[in-house]
Amino acid sequence: MDFPFQAVLFDMDGTITDTTPLHDAAWDEFARAHTGSGVAPGDPRLVPGRTLDVVRAVLGRDVQGEEAQRLHDDKERRFHALARGKLAPLAGFARYRRWLAERGIPVALVTNAPWINIEFTLAELALEDEFDLVLGAEDVPRGKPHPDPFLAACTRLGVAPSSALVHEDSALGIAAGIAAGCRVAAMLTGLSPAAARSAGAHWSASDYDHWLDHLGVR
Repeated sequence: MDFPFQAVLFDMDGTITDTTPLHDAAWDEFARAHTGSGVAPGDPRLVPGRTLDVVRAVLGRDVQGEEAQRLHDDKERRFHALARGKLAPLAGFARYRRWLAERGIPVALVTNAPWINIEFTLAELALEDEFDLVLGAEDVPRGKPHPDPFLAACTRLGVAPSSALVHEDSALGIAAGIAAGCRVAAMLTGLSPAAARSAGAHWSASDYDHWLDHLGVR
């Protein structure tokens, strides 16, 4: 496959590291603590999005101000406790990152995650200095599935969306990339190949070793 892209934009959870089971466990703990009953993986209230959106869905009520921040941070601290020492990059990520660097292609981390999680996750993965740009939940007024995060990343990197490749793992993220005008290669940590195609992904791969095979990189 030819690689015509001038920038590569990565989602974080499920895309550079498979954190979904740990987030699911943290949400279950959070729900039991605050509602008396847990939430199972796949519960529609856990649709990927910003943390406060899921907090409100799990609680079944609106929260604002100091209460919202307290509940937001409570969930993320539960995730940190469960995830500490257990995170690893998806197979082939380091090799792919080097391949992009050798070609002078800038990379961005573009996630709905809040900075409290971005800093924790990148530190756990020892990837703090691997991205030319990082955008989190606090950096763009509207998150995915709106295209705004990817459009903002393209603007800051000085590339047209049509010249950017997005790596995502969820239907919500794929939709955001497509809406921004980017091409999308899905990581299949949470989707089947058929589901990725249905969401609009142009390509899919199980991990970055598989993706590099697709690119013809040996």
